[in-house]
Amino acid sequence: MQGKPKILIVDDQLELREVIRFVLKDKYLVAAVTGAEEAFKYMADNPVNLVLLDINMPKIDGITALQEIKKSHPETEIIFVTAYATLETIRKALNLGAFGFLMKPFDHDKLINIVDEALKNRDSNKS
Repeated sequence: MQGKPKILIVDDQLELREVIRFVLKDKYLVAAVTGAEEAFKYMADNPVNLVLLDINMPKIDGITALQEIKKSHPETEIIFVTAYATLETIRKALNLGAFGFLMKPFDHDKLINIVDEALKNRDSNKS
């Protein structure tokens, strides 16, 4: 991977987007949008390595967004950041290609660790 990996945060909560951006900004190029429609538009012009995606968002939920992102960007890793995950939702998301889940509230080290793992996974799958 050349340069800093690019990460897109998709969450309707400004505070959470800003916390994640702050934690990751020194190591990664980080952008943030408020919902799935914005994410689709952003990714059409700006390829990203990883998406941090909320499950419960207005208009288009995270599972639907995951399916759309994986159709057009199958190599992009997706991590759900949520406080509302059932076992059924987790299974469905993983079967649809999500890398993993980060449960809210989370500490900064857990965020960095799962992002690093997902990016390593992405790189190893490209080889």
